[in-house]
Formats: sequence, structure tokens, C-alpha cells
Amino acid sequence: MRSPRVVPTIAAARSANAKRLPLSVTRPSEVPPADQRHVERIDKFDALRGIAILFVMYLHAYFDPWANVPHNDVLFLRASLLVANSAVPVFLFMSGFLSTRDRSTSFSMLIQSRLRRVAVPLAFWMILALLFEIWLRGELTPEMMRSFALFDIAGQYYYVLVLLLLTAACYPLRHVDDRRLRWIVVAAFLVNLATIAWYQANPLTGFWWSMAYRNPMVWVFAFTFGLYLGRTRGNVRFDGRTILVVTGAMIAFAVAYMLIGERAGYPNSYFGVTVFLFAACGFVVYPAALRAIDRTRIGHVLLAPFVSLAPYAFGIYLVHKPYFVGYFSDRWVSDSFVANDYLRLVGSLFLVGGALSIAFVVLMNEFFPKFAAIMLGVDRPRSIAVPRVRPRR
Repeated sequence: MRSPRVVPTIAAARSANAKRLPLSVTRPSEVPPADQRHVERIDKFDALRGIAILFVMYLHAYFDPWANVPHNDVLFLRASLLVANSAVPVFLFMSGFLSTRDRSTSFSMLIQSRLRRVAVPLAFWMILALLFEIWLRGELTPEMMRSFALFDIAGQYYYVLVLLLLTAACYPLRHVDDRRLRWIVVAAFLVNLATIAWYQANPLTGFWWSMAYRNPMVWVFAFTFGLYLGRTRGNVRFDGRTILVVTGAMIAFAVAYMLIGERAGYPNSYFGVTVFLFAACGFVVYPAALRAIDRTRIGHVLLAPFVSLAPYAFGIYLVHKPYFVGYFSDRWVSDSFVANDYLRLVGSLFLVGGALSIAFVVLMNEFFPKFAAIMLGVDRPRSIAVPRVRPRR
């Protein structure tokens, strides 16, 4: 969820056009390092991170509708869940893309960096969540220890485990030529699709259901596709025809999701073929949509809050459960005047819990910036020295 630092590039990385083989056919030893192949900052990722973390909190505020909820309200919730379920795949897609800009020169250096920047904050907040659960229940139970061991003590930490596994497993792909990498991404798509289809056809319960969320094969395409684009393009720009075709496919998958869901039942969480394909199309459509919105003055203003939220996304992810979207939102909202209105109740749980989560991380960064940087992973802006140009005399 956090983006590695973008480093300056060497301008001649893609020069010498006629004398070199195309990058798509270079040998592994000839593939330029990641920091020599990219020059474009993907600023739309900031808006995408801000929007995605809101969807994550929305998913955790959501609960199954009551039997007496109007069907139109249920349809609205189902449609919103389809979009929200893109959030984790989108985060993994961005992580895969930005991994190509990592400056680690060895696997051990990469692991040390990830342990320091990701695993340490994860361990800290997992332990705190366990202590919080002990305080709530008044005892430490075997069930709580089992949940802790499965990264399930608060419900959301499995994502970081998957991210760490994919980051380590995909490290060798940095040294694979682009043509072979393309086929690896195709294989990842097929494996991911088959895994999702199997889980949809064979719904699990208990321990094995928890393990399904932690199965890297459920998420592998998002990360590898992002890595592929980072390696071969350095940007997420596609031509208009591609965007139009993928947008049409995305709409078709959304319609199929609703029609099949109404007739045969909706998929459980991410584990539906239509959910997977819809999210995969989003890797192309979402950046293009944000770019189109940002071209207008009003659109730029509308995206500004999401962009400003991006540096706090990882911290919000770490703390929103079980404290704010959970403990406080339940106590302040569940027995309030919205208690008997399903849509308003879900919306209020999300708004109250989300606002508290954001406020906590922002205030921690304001008053305890070192703690926020280390334990909340807040991305602090870095100043870039711009050389002065002397005017000609």
C-alpha cells in the first residue's frame, strides 16, 4: 500500500535506438535496472490510493442486509460492493508497479527494507489489536491466539502478509526479459482466474476459508500485471481504443455480476469470477478515468481530497479496525436514530469509523511525526533539489 521512493533516472536508458535490440527481446543481463527505465511519476496513483482506502473501510463497515430491506437498496449495496472489492487488487497492482522503482540491489536488501517499512508496523498494530481484544473480553483465549497467528486478529492484516509474499516471490522477475515476463503475467492471470473459479464453485468454511484470503494465487495477477507495466512501460497510459474496449468489458462483467447474482446468488467477497474480471479491468479503466476527471478544473478540485489522503493510506489501513470501524462506530452509531434504517446505518458506520480513522492518523503525524513515519508508514513528502540555471549574459 505504500509507494517506494521515485528516484531520478538516467536519461540515456532508452537511447542508442538503432544499435540495441528492443527491450522486449533483450537478454536478462541486458535489461536496464528499474531506476533507469522510468521517468514518469504516476500521480493518479495518489488519488487511487485515497479512494481505495475509503473502499477498504467501507467493506469493513458493511454487513449483510436484513430480510426486510427493500430490494432496490440491496441492489445498490451489491453494486457498491463490486466496486469496493476492487480496492485490495488495486493496491496490489500499484505495489507491483512501484516495486520496479525499488532501489534494492539484492534480495536481502529488499527483505530488510520491507521488514523495516512494512513488517514492523504490522507486528506493532497486530500486538496492539490482540491486547485490545484481551481487554474487551477480559481474557486471552485459544481462539484469539489462532486468529493472531492467521493475521486475522482484526480482520484486515492478511493483505500485508500477501503483499510481503508476492514481493519476495516476484523478486526474480526483475531479471527476466520482457518477453518472458509477458508470458509469466498471462500464466498468472490464468492461475488467478482458475483459483477464483475453484473457490467460487467450492465454498469453504472455517480455517480453510480464512486461508483462502491468504492464498497468493488469489491475488497474483494484480501484482504481476503491475510489475509488468512498470518494467515495460513505466506508466499506466493506454490508447483510447484499448480503454474503450476494456471499459466495455468492465461494464459487461458488472452486468453479469448483477444478473447471475440475482438468479443464482452473489459471490462471497472477492471469490467470484465476475468480481475478479471486473477488478482486473479496473487496472486500465481507473487510472484513465482519474486522468480524464483531472483534466477539468472541477475534477481536479474533486480529486484533491483523495490525493491528500494518499500519504496516510497505509496508516489508516493498519488502525481502522478494530478501533474506529468497529468499537467506536458500533457504540456511537448502532443504537442511534439510524439503527432501524439499513442503508443509513451502514453509511453511518462507514462515515463515523472512517472519519475517526483518518483523524487519528493525521493527528499522529502532526504531533508525533517520527512515530507516524515508523509505525504508521506515513509517506512524508521529500524535497527535491532543483539546480539553478544561470541566465546567459
